[in-house]
Amino acid sequence: MRLPEPLFVVINPMMRVLLRSPLHCMLSGSLMLISFTGRKSGRRYTTPVRYVRVDGAVRCFTSAENLWWRNLRGGATVSLLIAGKEAPYDAQAIFDDPPRIRAALQQYLALFPADASYHEIRLNRDRTLVPEDLERASHEAVVVELRPLHPC
Repeated sequence: MRLPEPLFVVINPMMRVLLRSPLHCMLSGSLMLISFTGRKSGRRYTTPVRYVRVDGAVRCFTSAENLWWRNLRGGATVSLLIAGKEAPYDAQAIFDDPPRIRAALQQYLALFPADASYHEIRLNRDRTLVPEDLERASHEAVVVELRPLHPC
């Protein structure tokens, strides 16, 4: 189920508080906070996003229509708060590689099929992704790949 966009004005601040609290374990298995600096404003922003771990990296998704990911074009150092632990990461926004975005979306939506609606991808009766929706979404979605700056 897709939440109406106006609700995020209320939900995002609540998620920031919860993910920073001792109660983070209720959400931190799939939600994290990403903090980054605005390229033009120089302001620090923090937004909650769903994430997955893939081959030693962390990956999250957004729509090209959202503005926050543009601060990561060409690479940026960000801070991730995952499971109560904050660490610096190198972030790369992938917005112009539809085959790579399609593969990443398929992998992600296999884990979180309910999130398909956020990318306007319909599900077939068997919960598989409608191929033409996935193809369109691969041109509209942005994948943010994050790698730890100081791997353990």
